[in-house]
Amino acid sequence: MKQIEAIAVLSVDSDEVRFTVLSNRDGSEVASSAETFPLITAVRNATTADRSTSSVVADEPDDRTECSAAAEEEDDSPTGRGFVEQDPDRIWEAVLRVTTDAVDKMCRDGTPVTYIKSVAIVNEMGTLVAWNAVTGRPVHNAVHWSDVRMTVGGGGTGAAAQWLLQRSAAVRCSADSCRFGTLDAWLTWKLTAGATYQTDATNASYTGLLDLSTLCWDRDAVRSRGLSGDAWPPVRRPHKRSAAVIVVGRLYGLSVHVTMARPGAVLYAQACYRRGQAAVTLTDRTAVAVCAHDRGPPRPQPSRLGPLRVVGYCEPNAADRKNPKIVYGLLAVSGATSVAGWLRNMGVAKSWNECAHAYEAAAPALNRGGAGHKSYMVPAFGGLPSAPYGRPDARPVVCGIGGHTGPAHLIAAAVDSMCHGVDDVVGCAVAGSASRLAEPLHVDGPCSALDGLMRRLADVTGHRLAVNRADMAVTGAARMAAAAMNVEYGDRHAAVHYEPTSAAEQRSAWRGQWTKAVRRSYGWAPADGRGLDDRYAAQQDTADRRRTGFSALAGAVRRLGSWYSDRANEVLYVVRSYFAPDVRPRRSVYVVEGSAAAAAAADGAACER
Repeated sequence: MKQIEAIAVLSVDSDEVRFTVLSNRDGSEVASSAETFPLITAVRNATTADRSTSSVVADEPDDRTECSAAAEEEDDSPTGRGFVEQDPDRIWEAVLRVTTDAVDKMCRDGTPVTYIKSVAIVNEMGTLVAWNAVTGRPVHNAVHWSDVRMTVGGGGTGAAAQWLLQRSAAVRCSADSCRFGTLDAWLTWKLTAGATYQTDATNASYTGLLDLSTLCWDRDAVRSRGLSGDAWPPVRRPHKRSAAVIVVGRLYGLSVHVTMARPGAVLYAQACYRRGQAAVTLTDRTAVAVCAHDRGPPRPQPSRLGPLRVVGYCEPNAADRKNPKIVYGLLAVSGATSVAGWLRNMGVAKSWNECAHAYEAAAPALNRGGAGHKSYMVPAFGGLPSAPYGRPDARPVVCGIGGHTGPAHLIAAAVDSMCHGVDDVVGCAVAGSASRLAEPLHVDGPCSALDGLMRRLADVTGHRLAVNRADMAVTGAARMAAAAMNVEYGDRHAAVHYEPTSAAEQRSAWRGQWTKAVRRSYGWAPADGRGLDDRYAAQQDTADRRRTGFSALAGAVRRLGSWYSDRANEVLYVVRSYFAPDVRPRRSVYVVEGSAAAAAAADGAACER
């Protein structure tokens, strides 16, 4: 039997639970078990198996008959559009199964569970769970972080909690026994049989109720949401070395030393600790970009157009534990990767893996020219409500298609849309820190394993990419748990780098076309009480025209530079035409709204340069 020390990481999302045991010597995997299940998007008007948890609680024999009747009446109402939920009991049962399976694998290999020195929990950001502290049962389905209720009244988990207090009869009937929290607070409470009710600063920063300067709850914000102090978990101080002892399941006797939100764990794993360093996680649904900010809390950002200010991680300080290093983050999310689901429904491709391979195979033919290569797809299936767009009225569009457009062109447009969406959110997150991107751009997630996609992403963004493990959040949580125990953690996994091969002129032309396509998606659905006449855009343009100060001066300088560039190009074209009449003007590379032959010629000229 090999003597080892291990760190266990429980990774919990609303649709996947994974338990991984890692060796602290080289970061190798000792044992692992995972379970996936679908999210609930149409709950109360579906089958009995998909019914909400509140009705299950109401059916239990107890003295809350009025609450049971209220919950049953509430269960008959249909789920609103944009509601994304999950049954917390289903998550908890999956946690018990995967931990049991992983521990059994360790025992079969001759590695007892006592070799695990610490347990860390890493969870998705912002998902809200409400449960009864007396019965231990959820009183409502978990509200996913992408749910539209997270955007009510300023956004965050606190907004969803306020919505439940106002709209859910089961939550109101729980009265003082109701507890709210993100997934880390819920799981810690369950694993300790109710002995520990707390959260950490990284998860608390996604609620919209945390004071980033003090890392304490903003009491005024908490009261404004109708929440009491007992119903909201205390925030564990960064310098406190507190541990939650597990008394439920096969991990009995072990301690949870670390809980972290997934984006912060990725930042810590990628060693992003100063302004400009950024990491992006690519899944088949979203692309989450987060930029480090090490000089105090970031400045407040515009609600729609700026990135979300969060706590990245609290790095332990071995020399002075009372003053840990706080690294903040600026986060932006893109739903561009969700286009894979649309392609699957259309029968064009089955997954992002197939999209990337088809794009890689068809790229040589597409790059030789043709109007189909100029197609741009904006997958705004749920609008573009988050930064940097701030347009909930947007809807999906496909621009530049022709009679000869086929599946290969749609796949190419889908891959490009994902890359441009990532470029937008990374640029938004980095701009919020008032700095430039410090290369390389760190990429992880399931889609990071697609070689063709990574090469295209490097070309579109123009930045060098560094791809390490597929799930760096697990690595970050393991490193943080090892640091909390004063145990060394080593990771010998080497990163793979991708260098951009595109020219600056090409990237500028691509971004210009992508920007035009994004603007075409605006104003197709009513949003914020506005109609379909795109008054949203008109008001936005009016607000832009009213800008004063430095922003107005910068806009005037840009317009002057654009006018000067146009005049200079015209003079240059006249002079060059006199000596070489067959030479096309250099600006024709950017003109892509003409015929297919003109577009092909422009592509050829750009490739030659």
